[in-house]
Amino acid sequence: MDASADQASDGAGANERLEIIQQITDSALAYMSLEEMLSELLDRVRGGLEADTAAVLLLDEDRDVLVARAARGLEEEVRQGVRVPVARGFAGRVAAQRRPVVIEDLSRAEVVNPILRQKGIRSLLGVPVQVEGRLIGVLHVGTLVHRAFDDDDIALLQLAADRAAIAIDRAQLTEQRAVTEIMQRTLLPDALPQVPGVRFSAKYLPAGSGVRIGGDWYDVLQLANGRLALVIGDVVGRGVLAASVMSEIRTAVRAYLVEGHELAVVMALLNDMLVSMERRCSATAAIVELDLERGELQAVSAGHLPGLLVGPDGAPALLECRGGPPLGVMTGIEYPIARFQFDAGSALLLYTDGLVERRGESIDEGLRRLAEAGRLAAAGEEASFADRVYRALVDETPLEDDVALLAIESLALGSSFQMTLDTRPAVLAGLRSVIGRWLINAGGHADEVFGMALATSEAAANAIEHAYGVHDGTFTVRCETDGAQARVVVRDSGRWRETHPHGRGRGLELMRSLVDEVDVQRGDGGTTVTLVRRLAGDAG
Repeated sequence: MDASADQASDGAGANERLEIIQQITDSALAYMSLEEMLSELLDRVRGGLEADTAAVLLLDEDRDVLVARAARGLEEEVRQGVRVPVARGFAGRVAAQRRPVVIEDLSRAEVVNPILRQKGIRSLLGVPVQVEGRLIGVLHVGTLVHRAFDDDDIALLQLAADRAAIAIDRAQLTEQRAVTEIMQRTLLPDALPQVPGVRFSAKYLPAGSGVRIGGDWYDVLQLANGRLALVIGDVVGRGVLAASVMSEIRTAVRAYLVEGHELAVVMALLNDMLVSMERRCSATAAIVELDLERGELQAVSAGHLPGLLVGPDGAPALLECRGGPPLGVMTGIEYPIARFQFDAGSALLLYTDGLVERRGESIDEGLRRLAEAGRLAAAGEEASFADRVYRALVDETPLEDDVALLAIESLALGSSFQMTLDTRPAVLAGLRSVIGRWLINAGGHADEVFGMALATSEAAANAIEHAYGVHDGTFTVRCETDGAQARVVVRDSGRWRETHPHGRGRGLELMRSLVDEVDVQRGDGGTTVTLVRRLAGDAG
């Protein structure tokens, strides 16, 4: 009779455990977000094991730490972003040994996370969460009273972890995919600058989706000195870490360039910053500064592949510069600057290694193929330069790595053109550069170029300050030359308002000292300033 009762009890216990496991790991978990799924899982685990607390810590492989992601009864772990190094403390031991760990008396054990003791937890049971032998986290439960977790408890929690592991891994990958794709989209420029006589083009193509996305990026900045800066880089690795490091480098390089540092200093600062971050992550990068008025460029490289320069004659050449090692390898690195000509009619292409590298092929072969693609692209007219190179090189070839391309073409400015500019002081340096380049191409002398560029800048500054004030708007600049004289018309559609000089107020006087004729027409529809400067050779 007693034996039958024991067998019935054992059978009832087995059925109960089976029911608990089914509740903990039912298929509905697979269709939830990571946050929802972990919350539901912990509620079921805590109830099934009659525990007071339950928590999941997920492995951050790049930093080799466990990060508290969800908790019941230990919510402070998540709010405070608790991180436990692998092999240290309770959860770290579970992760390092990859087997269940029981602590019956927490007061006598090493604890990294002080919240465990603060909450009064007495006993703990933790198990590894693994997918096909790959550790992805730790699941643990705790009680506020002493409890000797037995083999059935351990087997139940481990089985729950094993059954939930695939759902956790899938949900985590989905979350990382969404974050990475959003970061990649938002950190690339929304639009490339519109500069007369210059044509920009760019492409970004991921080799895959989600966490396979890497840290390739490009950027274009108009500098305070009127020059253009082109940046391209590639963070080693993939996923959220690569995208986040890319974000930090991109923000830093913008800040350093805006501060006016030389390119060599910018690259050295970036390198020291990445080393100091201790992210165990490196990156290649190249920065090019273009002086379109003089037809020159400066380049600096940190382990990046050489840019491709195609001259006005269509001949391709690689921008070979001595450069330095990738960013983040070691401190105290110097990055020398190389200088090249960039005449009107030239094109420059910056790119990441996915464009030229092929499995089983030397990089030299890839660069030879790139040079030939550049020669063919220079002869074409359809689409952009970046598109033409891409089609010649990749097009139907499956990508093994992400590809980023950034191209700029220097076009000859005609005898007449018009540009529309935003009413921001930052556009003035670029405007002076365009006017200078236009008059140099028209055969203007240095004093003529200087005078007309500065007078145009002053007329534009007046439009920004007096016609629009703090309001956003645009103004137009129309440029015309017949070889004998140059005419620039600056037109706004705002309402003129007088402002306190504060050192200004002599704009009209300055313009008249720089050019031969100044005409100002003001009306309800805006203000038009016409500037005329006779060019050398004009008998009048």
